[in-house]
Amino acid sequence: MSRIEVIQEAPLTDNPLYVHEIIGYVLVTCKELGMDKYHGEHLAVQTAIQIKKTSPEVAERAFNNASELSKTKGMGVGELMKWNKAKSLMKKPVSPEYLDRISDDKELDSKEVSEIQAAGYLSLAALELNFLSGQLTPLEMEFNYQLRVLPPDKANTIGLNFLGLELDEN
Repeated sequence: MSRIEVIQEAPLTDNPLYVHEIIGYVLVTCKELGMDKYHGEHLAVQTAIQIKKTSPEVAERAFNNASELSKTKGMGVGELMKWNKAKSLMKKPVSPEYLDRISDDKELDSKEVSEIQAAGYLSLAALELNFLSGQLTPLEMEFNYQLRVLPPDKANTIGLNFLGLELDEN
Protein backbone atom coordinates (compact mmCIF):
# COMPACT_ATOMS: atom_id res chain seq x y z
CA MET A 1 0.00 0.00 0.00
CA SER A 2 1.35 3.45 -0.91
CA ARG A 3 1.86 6.24 1.61
CA ILE A 4 -1.11 8.14 0.20
CA GLU A 5 -3.38 5.10 0.52
CA VAL A 6 -2.30 4.58 4.13
CA ILE A 7 -3.02 8.24 4.95
CA GLN A 8 -6.39 8.17 3.18
CA GLU A 9 -7.45 5.02 4.98
CA ALA A 10 -6.27 6.23 8.39
CA PRO A 11 -6.63 9.99 8.87
CA LEU A 12 -5.44 11.63 12.07
CA THR A 13 -7.60 10.96 15.11
CA ASP A 14 -8.14 11.99 18.71
CA ASN A 15 -6.02 9.03 19.84
CA PRO A 16 -3.59 10.17 22.55
CA LEU A 17 0.17 10.42 22.13
CA TYR A 18 2.82 11.18 24.72
CA VAL A 19 5.33 13.95 24.10
CA HIS A 20 8.31 11.58 23.89
CA GLU A 21 6.47 9.59 21.22
CA ILE A 22 5.74 12.78 19.28
CA ILE A 23 9.41 13.74 19.40
CA GLY A 24 10.30 10.31 18.03
CA TYR A 25 7.70 10.56 15.28
CA VAL A 26 8.94 14.04 14.30
CA LEU A 27 12.54 12.82 14.11
CA VAL A 28 11.59 9.85 11.92
CA THR A 29 9.34 12.05 9.76
CA CYS A 30 12.20 14.46 9.09
CA LYS A 31 14.61 11.64 8.35
CA GLU A 32 12.16 10.06 5.89
CA LEU A 33 11.71 13.41 4.16
CA GLY A 34 15.49 13.63 3.71
CA MET A 35 15.91 16.67 5.94
CA ASP A 36 19.21 17.61 7.44
CA LYS A 37 19.56 15.78 10.77
CA TYR A 38 19.85 18.96 12.79
CA HIS A 39 16.83 20.55 11.10
CA GLY A 40 14.80 17.57 12.29
CA GLU A 41 16.21 17.82 15.78
CA HIS A 42 15.41 21.53 15.99
CA LEU A 43 11.90 20.83 14.72
CA ALA A 44 11.39 18.08 17.33
CA VAL A 45 12.52 20.40 20.14
CA GLN A 46 10.38 23.26 18.85
CA THR A 47 7.39 20.91 18.68
CA ALA A 48 7.90 20.05 22.37
CA ILE A 49 8.17 23.77 23.16
CA GLN A 50 4.92 24.42 21.29
CA ILE A 51 3.21 21.64 23.27
CA LYS A 52 4.34 23.33 26.47
CA LYS A 53 3.35 26.89 25.55
CA THR A 54 0.36 26.55 23.21
CA SER A 55 -3.12 25.36 24.14
CA PRO A 56 -4.54 22.19 22.59
CA GLU A 57 -7.36 24.26 21.07
CA VAL A 58 -4.89 26.46 19.20
CA ALA A 59 -3.04 23.36 18.00
CA GLU A 60 -6.28 21.84 16.68
CA ARG A 61 -7.12 25.08 14.88
CA ALA A 62 -3.62 25.08 13.39
CA PHE A 63 -4.16 21.57 12.05
CA ASN A 64 -7.65 22.31 10.73
CA ASN A 65 -6.52 25.56 9.07
CA ALA A 66 -3.02 24.60 7.94
CA SER A 67 -3.36 26.27 4.55
CA GLU A 68 -4.46 29.54 6.14
CA LEU A 69 -1.79 29.22 8.82
CA SER A 70 1.01 28.99 6.27
CA LYS A 71 -0.13 32.25 4.69
CA THR A 72 0.49 34.11 7.94
CA LYS A 73 4.25 33.85 7.47
CA GLY A 74 4.14 35.38 4.02
CA MET A 75 5.29 34.00 0.71
CA GLY A 76 7.83 34.68 -1.96
CA VAL A 77 11.27 36.18 -1.58
CA GLY A 78 10.76 37.26 2.04
CA GLU A 79 9.77 33.74 3.07
CA LEU A 80 12.76 32.31 1.23
CA MET A 81 15.14 34.75 2.93
CA LYS A 82 13.75 33.83 6.37
CA TRP A 83 14.14 30.13 5.53
CA ASN A 84 17.75 30.61 4.44
CA LYS A 85 18.54 32.41 7.68
CA ALA A 86 16.75 29.73 9.70
CA LYS A 87 18.68 26.95 7.92
CA SER A 88 21.97 28.57 8.81
CA LEU A 89 20.91 28.77 12.47
CA MET A 90 19.83 25.11 12.48
CA LYS A 91 22.98 23.63 10.97
CA LYS A 92 24.36 22.93 14.45
CA PRO A 93 23.04 20.46 17.02
CA VAL A 94 20.33 21.55 19.42
CA SER A 95 21.79 23.13 22.53
CA PRO A 96 22.06 20.61 25.38
CA GLU A 97 20.39 23.26 27.54
CA TYR A 98 17.17 22.90 25.52
CA LEU A 99 17.33 19.12 25.64
CA ASP A 100 17.85 19.21 29.42
CA ARG A 101 14.97 21.62 29.86
CA ILE A 102 12.62 19.28 27.97
CA SER A 103 13.90 16.10 29.61
CA ASP A 104 13.62 17.65 33.10
CA ASP A 105 10.06 18.89 32.53
CA LYS A 106 7.83 16.54 34.55
CA GLU A 107 4.67 18.01 33.02
CA LEU A 108 5.83 17.00 29.55
CA ASP A 109 6.69 13.50 30.81
CA SER A 110 3.04 12.66 31.33
CA LYS A 111 1.28 15.05 28.97
CA GLU A 112 -0.92 13.50 26.30
CA VAL A 113 -2.17 15.22 23.16
CA SER A 114 -4.25 13.87 20.31
CA GLU A 115 -2.80 12.97 16.92
CA ILE A 116 -4.61 15.99 15.46
CA GLN A 117 -3.16 18.30 18.10
CA ALA A 118 0.31 16.81 17.58
CA ALA A 119 0.11 17.59 13.86
CA GLY A 120 -0.99 21.13 14.73
CA TYR A 121 1.92 21.55 17.13
CA LEU A 122 4.27 20.27 14.42
CA SER A 123 2.93 22.88 11.96
CA LEU A 124 3.25 25.65 14.54
CA ALA A 125 6.82 24.55 15.29
CA ALA A 126 7.72 24.51 11.60
CA LEU A 127 6.34 28.02 11.17
CA GLU A 128 8.16 29.23 14.28
CA LEU A 129 11.40 27.97 12.71
CA ASN A 130 10.53 29.69 9.41
CA PHE A 131 10.07 26.52 7.38
CA LEU A 132 8.62 27.30 3.97
CA SER A 133 4.83 27.14 3.67
CA GLY A 134 5.23 24.50 0.97
CA GLN A 135 6.98 22.23 3.47
CA LEU A 136 3.99 22.01 5.82
CA THR A 137 1.84 19.61 3.79
CA PRO A 138 4.61 17.04 3.21
CA LEU A 139 5.53 17.28 6.91
CA GLU A 140 1.96 16.68 8.00
CA MET A 141 1.44 13.83 5.54
CA GLU A 142 4.66 12.04 6.46
CA PHE A 143 3.92 12.54 10.17
CA ASN A 144 0.51 10.93 9.68
CA TYR A 145 2.12 8.07 7.75
CA GLN A 146 4.70 7.47 10.49
CA LEU A 147 1.91 7.37 13.08
CA ARG A 148 0.46 4.43 11.13
CA VAL A 149 3.63 2.43 10.43
CA LEU A 150 6.02 3.12 13.33
CA PRO A 151 4.98 1.41 16.58
CA PRO A 152 4.44 3.87 19.45
CA ASP A 153 7.00 2.11 21.67
CA LYS A 154 9.67 2.55 18.99
CA ALA A 155 8.78 6.24 18.56
CA ASN A 156 8.90 6.63 22.34
CA THR A 157 12.35 5.01 22.49
CA ILE A 158 13.63 7.30 19.70
CA GLY A 159 12.28 10.36 21.53
CA LEU A 160 13.73 9.28 24.87
CA ASN A 161 17.14 8.48 23.34
CA PHE A 162 17.24 11.86 21.63
CA LEU A 163 16.64 13.55 24.98
CA GLY A 164 19.25 11.38 26.69
CA LEU A 165 16.64 9.60 28.78
CA GLU A 166 16.12 5.92 29.36
CA LEU A 167 12.95 3.92 29.00
CA ASP A 168 11.20 3.36 32.32
CA GLU A 169 10.72 -0.42 32.58
CA ASN A 170 7.79 -0.25 35.07
